[in-house]
Order: sequence, then structure tokens, then C-alpha cells
Amino acid sequence: MRKYYLDNLRWLIILLLFPYHVLLIYSNIGSYYFHAGNSVIANTFILSLAPWFMQLLFTIAGIATYYSLKKRSASEYLKERISKLLIPTVAGMILVIPVSVYFGSLYSGYTGSFLDFWLDFFTHWLPNLKSGILIGHLWFLLYLFIVSLIALPIIMKYKNGKWEIPLEKVTIPKLLSLIIPLAFGSLFLNLYPEKSILQFFLVFIFGYFLLSDEGVQQKLEDKRWPLFISFLAINIFYLLISVPNIGSTVNNSSQSTFQSFIGAFIMKIFENSIMWLGVLGVMGMGKHYLEFKTSKTLYLSAVSFPIYIFHLPWINMFAYYIINWTPNQPLQIILIICLSFISTIATIELVRRIKGFRFLFGIKG
Repeated sequence: MRKYYLDNLRWLIILLLFPYHVLLIYSNIGSYYFHAGNSVIANTFILSLAPWFMQLLFTIAGIATYYSLKKRSASEYLKERISKLLIPTVAGMILVIPVSVYFGSLYSGYTGSFLDFWLDFFTHWLPNLKSGILIGHLWFLLYLFIVSLIALPIIMKYKNGKWEIPLEKVTIPKLLSLIIPLAFGSLFLNLYPEKSILQFFLVFIFGYFLLSDEGVQQKLEDKRWPLFISFLAINIFYLLISVPNIGSTVNNSSQSTFQSFIGAFIMKIFENSIMWLGVLGVMGMGKHYLEFKTSKTLYLSAVSFPIYIFHLPWINMFAYYIINWTPNQPLQIILIICLSFISTIATIELVRRIKGFRFLFGIKG
């Protein structure tokens, strides 16, 4: 039986990327193609989502893999991952990412044509790959493909073996204890700045082996309010100590390597507590309140990954023109979000009707 609440959570999280990426323009967090302000509201919104919302997508992907492999062979699953994740990543790096970067470059003073920019962009592909610019927001699809590829032989070995995890003994406290391995894993394999592929692998695996179980999902639903309130409380505490200190630096030069590692690990436990409570709490709430389908939710579920692929070029294009058109920041934000969403859906509908492009971006006819 299909879990519509998981589909609904997926597209809701992806839609949150519209305000998330637009508000990055007005924040002082990290680096972005544009910087048009340093709003406390923007900083707060971004930090309230950043620790957990992409990890929830990987967890849902792990659960979806469980259901997928009940009706697909390993080879069929792999082919589906290639067509839905790998090919769109490569196509997006060639056709989508340069558009995003181009408008950011225009904002920074670049005056050349898009064709000149595109040729130069791939002439210097290696530096752009090392800096992450060439992958851009498509890191999510690439990470998910790599994680799926690594997890598949582990999953198949388990499916073909005799040992089974005693899922009836999985309790909420046992699930919360997974914060420790998640914290440890998040210290390593940061192939893209501040994004540990090992952490994403772990939440994917936990999704497949633990959270896919009906009984475990029911326990999350039963304890949804304690989990969600705990998540809100620790997230608010995180915001209270983080938002005022954005942009400040801490000098750790006097600490030993061991002290630095212990300090980093303690911080990772805190961050992964937010993340894992967010994943479990939001899943519990989703199971209770989002287990439904309509024609609109089914549509958004079907196009959630294409929305992810196409949303950022439109955000950057409209940001470039609208920021230069009006100084009114609230109006800028509303217009960029609305226009980029409409244009993203229009792009998907256009690409859907072109067979070759439809294949490149994993869109069904």
C-alpha cells in the first residue's frame, strides 16, 4: 500500500526550497550567487530548516527503496536510479547549472553573453567542479544516486540472508540513540561543503531498515507530539544561540587536535539531535495529518524532482531583474518566489512534451 504521507512530505520539503533559496539572497549564511541584505528573519528561516530538511528527503528515499524493491529486482531498481537521478544530474550540470551561475555572475558585474559564459564555464570545468559550482544544487541528486548505489548490495545481501532485524523491539528511545552514529558519521566524507555523504547514507539506511516498518511508523505517529515538541524546543534553542552569532568567528588555534575533535563531536551530537528529532517528529506528524491524496498532491508528487532541478535558475533570473527593478525587499521576495514557482511548473510542462528532453530530466510523459 502506497504511503501518501511520504509523497506529500517530499513535495512539501521541495517546495520549501523556493523561500529557502530566495531568502538566502537576504541572509548572511554561507555564500550564494546574490547578496542583497542581512535579514534576521531570513537567517532564522534558513537555520530553522538547514539542520534537518534535506536529511528527511534521504530518509524518505530509504523508505521508498524498501517499497520499490518489493516489486523490482536490483537491476530494475538500478536502472530507475540512473534514469531518475544520474542522467538528470549530468543533464542539469550542462543545461541548468550554467543558467543559475550566469545570472549570479551578471549580478556580480559580468557583461559577456550567455554563450561566451557557457563556453568559459566548461573550459574551466575542473576548478568549477572542485569549488562545487559545477554541481550546484544538484548535489542532492548526485548524493542520492551514490548513496543508493552503495546501499543496494547491502540491502540485497540482507534480503537474501536468513537474519532479520527484530523490528518489533525497535522503540522510540532506541531510535533516538541513533543520534550517536549519525553525529560520528557527519564528521566524515564532507565531499561538498558541510554536507556529509556518510550522514546521508546513514539516514537512508535507517529509513530502509527501520522506518519502513509499519509498526515503527505507528510508534512515530503515536509519539508525534512529544517528538515534534522536543524538535521545536531544541531547534528554538539552536536559533537563539546561532542567529545572533552569524558572521562571527571563533579562534581555536590554542586547542589540540584531540580537543578540537571532541568539541566538534559534541557540536555534531547537538546538530544531529535537531536533525533526527526533526526527521522523526515530522514523519510522525506527517503520518497522522498528511495521509491523503488529491489530484494536486499526486501531480506535485510526480514532479517533485523536476521542480528541484529547475527551480534555482528561475529564482536567480528573477532575482537579478527584480532586485534591480525595485528596492522594496518584501515585494522582491514575494515576486521572486511566485514567479519562479510558476515558471518552474511551466518549464516542466514544456519539457514533458519534448521526448528527448523529457528523458534527460527523468520526467514521465
